[in-house]
Amino acid sequence: MLTISIDFLLLFFASCSQLLQDFYLQNRPRFRFFVENTMGIFENCLVVLELKNLPYKEKERYKSVLLDNGAKISFVVNKQCSLVVTTDVSCLSSSRLRSVLKHKIPVVGLDYVLRCSQMGARQPVELFRLEIPSSVSSPPRLKPPTQRDFAPDSLAEENIQSGNVLEKFRIYAGTDSNLPKFPDHFEVAKYTIFEKNNSWCVLELQSVSVDQRRRYRVVKYCTDLAEAKKAAVKDQLVFLSTSEDALDVYKALRDFMEMSGLQIRPSMSPQIQDLGSAPLQQLLLEERLNTASVSQEVGAFVELLWTEALGRLSNVLLVSIDKLSLNDVSRAEGLLLQAQRKLKDGDPLEAGSLLKEVYTLLPHREPRPPVPSASLLSQKLDLCQLIRDVLNVSEMTLRSSTPTSVGKYRALRCGVEVVPPSSSEFEDVARLLQHGSLQIHQIVRVSRRAELQTFNAELGNTRALLHSSGPSNFVGILSRGLLLPRVGVELHGIQRTDVGNLGSGIYFSDSLSTSLKYSKPSETDRSRLLLVCDVALGNCKDVRQRDPTLTHAPLGHHSVHGIRRTQISQSDFEDDEYVVYSPDQVKLRYVVRYSVDGEQLKEFRPTVDTSATELDQQSQELGPDEEQAENVKNPREDVKAGLQDSSGLQLPLQSIHVKCKLIDLLSQVIIFQKYTNLSTVPIEAKYVFPLGNSATVCGFEAFINGKHVVGQVKEKETARKEYRQAVEKGHGAYLMDQDAPDVFTISVGNLPPGATVLIKVTYVSELVVSEGRIHFSLPGSVAPWQESDGLNQTTQVSVEKVCVTDKSQSSREFSLDMSVEMPNEIVYLKSNTHQIKTKRTDCKAVISVVPGQPLHPYGFDLDIGFSDVHLPRMWVENHPDKDSQACMLVFYPDFEVSSGSAAEEVILLLDTSESMRGESLRSAQRIALQLLHRLNRDFRLNVILFGSDHKEAFLKAQPVSEVLQDAESFIKSGSLVGGGTELWRPLRALGLLPPSRGVRNLLLLSDGHIQNPELTLQLLRDGAAHSRLFTCGLSSSANRHMLRALAQAGGGAYEFFDPKTKHSWEEKMLRHVDRMRSPGCTSVSVKWQQFSSVVPPPVQAPVELSALFNNCHTLVYGFVAHCTQATLFGNLCGEELKTLVSTSELQKTRGTFLHKLTARAIIRDYEDGNLDSSEAEHEGKKEELKSFIIELSKEYSILSQFTSFVAIEERDSEQPEDGFTDIPKLIAEEDVDFLPYVSWTIDAPTQPCVAEESLLWLEEIDHRERVSSALYFFL
Repeated sequence: MLTISIDFLLLFFASCSQLLQDFYLQNRPRFRFFVENTMGIFENCLVVLELKNLPYKEKERYKSVLLDNGAKISFVVNKQCSLVVTTDVSCLSSSRLRSVLKHKIPVVGLDYVLRCSQMGARQPVELFRLEIPSSVSSPPRLKPPTQRDFAPDSLAEENIQSGNVLEKFRIYAGTDSNLPKFPDHFEVAKYTIFEKNNSWCVLELQSVSVDQRRRYRVVKYCTDLAEAKKAAVKDQLVFLSTSEDALDVYKALRDFMEMSGLQIRPSMSPQIQDLGSAPLQQLLLEERLNTASVSQEVGAFVELLWTEALGRLSNVLLVSIDKLSLNDVSRAEGLLLQAQRKLKDGDPLEAGSLLKEVYTLLPHREPRPPVPSASLLSQKLDLCQLIRDVLNVSEMTLRSSTPTSVGKYRALRCGVEVVPPSSSEFEDVARLLQHGSLQIHQIVRVSRRAELQTFNAELGNTRALLHSSGPSNFVGILSRGLLLPRVGVELHGIQRTDVGNLGSGIYFSDSLSTSLKYSKPSETDRSRLLLVCDVALGNCKDVRQRDPTLTHAPLGHHSVHGIRRTQISQSDFEDDEYVVYSPDQVKLRYVVRYSVDGEQLKEFRPTVDTSATELDQQSQELGPDEEQAENVKNPREDVKAGLQDSSGLQLPLQSIHVKCKLIDLLSQVIIFQKYTNLSTVPIEAKYVFPLGNSATVCGFEAFINGKHVVGQVKEKETARKEYRQAVEKGHGAYLMDQDAPDVFTISVGNLPPGATVLIKVTYVSELVVSEGRIHFSLPGSVAPWQESDGLNQTTQVSVEKVCVTDKSQSSREFSLDMSVEMPNEIVYLKSNTHQIKTKRTDCKAVISVVPGQPLHPYGFDLDIGFSDVHLPRMWVENHPDKDSQACMLVFYPDFEVSSGSAAEEVILLLDTSESMRGESLRSAQRIALQLLHRLNRDFRLNVILFGSDHKEAFLKAQPVSEVLQDAESFIKSGSLVGGGTELWRPLRALGLLPPSRGVRNLLLLSDGHIQNPELTLQLLRDGAAHSRLFTCGLSSSANRHMLRALAQAGGGAYEFFDPKTKHSWEEKMLRHVDRMRSPGCTSVSVKWQQFSSVVPPPVQAPVELSALFNNCHTLVYGFVAHCTQATLFGNLCGEELKTLVSTSELQKTRGTFLHKLTARAIIRDYEDGNLDSSEAEHEGKKEELKSFIIELSKEYSILSQFTSFVAIEERDSEQPEDGFTDIPKLIAEEDVDFLPYVSWTIDAPTQPCVAEESLLWLEEIDHRERVSSALYFFL
């Protein structure tokens, strides 16, 4: 009977109404004595609940038993946990089981909870403990390896600290019989070439991955020109297990060789063959692009390719290629992809409208067809790719209108050598073609450095196959390789080699007759071009039926072979087709220039300049007056204020009244502004009022002479048109635009003489979190250059314009009232600018500024602290008028990691390519210099300048305290590396030498226009275990999508350094530095739990979540129906993170506040975020979502780049404007006091607004959060 009675009471209290819960929370102190003395069975217990396969009500029942008896629920298994309660051990994930074993936490069943509640006391855990399988083992840790199993004779196992490095490791000779095994598929991370008296040596640092670990070998090769017939010998070999040891040994050997008289040389003598390893020989091929001269034959071949590419573009486009930008191309690609979808969906008119925008971006010679075909759209996508290729390689030629042949050759970033017709190599290639009507005019050998690094030869079954394409495409193919198609065959409407019978792959054939179907003669000399490639087919699946839906090889296979039909076997394929679905299975080998019988070649004799000129490396040294970035003054500080009439007389605003509503990290602010037209004539006044850069207007009303005008959000041009028409007719008109994130402009047209106007503006924003406390700020001014833009913009010309600014604040009436609602107990409320009075309960508060205080230029601020600020939480709001639910997730982590996982190394990657020449590079240098002085002095630092090549300031990262001046000199006086933006090169080199402990931080300063983006992103993903990339965007023409994508793939964050807001650069730099000091959670995603099968999919913002860092808040919004739970997934220091976030009854609201902020987040993500990892798809989705964004803006009155607020007041000239506006009544209607039954407490002007014991308790809370609460993010 006792058990039944207790269970009945528990269920009864668990189902109490919201009113009872509010009553309890508001009067918690009165209940504390009762709770502490009657419900303490599980007091001070932190319990993890894992109740799978139980009905929802049963789960709530057990949860209530624990909570009502003093327990606290944790979602993470850590050392603070007292118990894990579960239905069965099998319900626990492997990571949780490992944590249980690690921290020795008892796991019990549900009967333990019931037994304790029955007995009224905690029972011995041993009687209810569940058995954990012995097979569970501890998770692998990212620690430096200590056992060099591949080099057992190493003389030192510890990291090198001091002394002679070479004495601590065994140095082998190449002739030793007991050489440790070292795989042959290594790569060369560093090398140095030496020479002395015709004796040549190469020192290599080799790196190889074996069983997900890196092994290293330092090798010295030597040879003598006097004994050229003798092969080079491996003179010294050292085997190492960490990159730090390898670099130390490499440096020590290099220094020793220099001291012995050997001289460092930039390249090898042409007489030397095969000195060094085979991977080094491949690496040295790249030097030929920058140092070797170009033969007449190679120069003529390169001129042919460029003439074809530029000739096709000039035949199609009205403008020259240098008038276009890569951003234009991305936008055009997005529009074309959207047009394809519209055409497929049966909407040709909309497809035609999209094509019209493409023709605006890329002006054509030919007239635009009113309705495009699938074939035309496909051709325009190919045109975009050609333009992109030419623009990319043009960066190498300095966008010169007449680059030399050598410049064009280097721009291809591909080695080109003519194969002698009399050679066996020429015969071998010709034998592959085997066609009677074929005439081979030239075979050139090609080699792309990127393919040498990425070609996946380990798959095996490598065959020499043929690929055909138009001659105008070869500039792009040689510079960036073969690409996968973007769309399927059904969207092309034409036959193609790259999209066809076997889906979206790269197609090859083994016969010339097949390739001839997809080739065409060049316009320049009428010859055809053909590629011969090495293709790693791996396990190839033979098929006889078409499957145009394939996007990857079937499971267990690496490629597909379509078998041609014969007289004895049926097949859908007319010819043999080989398809791979990854570019790393292709390596270009030869380009064959040929013709077939019946085709007459045209004479082509280009002027070939084959002189070997070095790349221009212009120095761009910063002067002393250019080095400072933090001294830029915030323009807001110089704002001049006042209400001005036509004579320039300044009139002050009469009053400002503010009503605020704060919920967690969100705020809604209503501002009432009153002023009077003292002029004797109607005027048009404009007022630019101060708001923060995170604010978004969601309401605009005007009260004038007793009339109430409500603003409506309409498309921007429609709103301005209505405004102009109203002013011309003598009506009242009000217009508000958002021209920048922190500028809001109100135009008040036809303000009658003597009229008193009350303008009511409502805006929403996210709050700032600093040191665990929420900061609310009401700014007092706007940047003057933005204000000038707003004031000078003309919207009509009928009446006189008067500018309204914000001065005379000391004489202006000011009031502010605010409600505060937090998820946990409020422990701190303080304003540093004004004396306030407050009324409070545990989780709610109301504040008001004590009357008589003005709003100063520095505005008003308020700091709020509440307990458990680091705990993840969820808020849900239901719309009052329709079936709609808005959700918000709040993450403010405080990760606890071991010291071995801390960040210790920072690499500055400074883009010095041609696109950065000028002010962009100077800005990058300034930012880099400022960052140096904000790094921890015990961090290890290196600086890398990169363009087509890269160079390091130091051989290895050095402590900041030791190399600060050298690093500054390297940044300030570093020459322009020039050429393209080959970020993948330094990333590849760094990836070969990852840190053995800790995290390496890479900080990129660039405009984002990088070559080989797919390879670059893949290198970042591959190195995520040891490195993370933070990006700084520079230049107004920066590729922001790519910079965000790089930070996303690299587990870092992105900041844009706008040249117009240099005063904010310091803050952005500090944010990056704080992130680099903090552990990060990467690969972050959210799964919304919807408790209904028939609901629309979630609409989330941001679509792509960036990494989470300590003390950096992240808000995730969504329109998600029937949802009260969400799960955060991520990766923290190599371990999977999974956090369940639920909504309590106190965090469920009703209204439109959260709906408006969700709409705002979606609109901002549309304008500033990444909607897709592909830039073209991102632009396509933006075009697709444009109408949705406009409707969202209209529905929730959220200004966007497409919309404005407009309000029209129709006036009758025969009736006097003598109405009365009851301003106090209007202000009083916006009542925010939801605690009318609590009395006010006035805070002393010089005293904190919380009692001393509360401050002490706050410190205790902060300490507890650091060591306990925030650990919810683990596992």
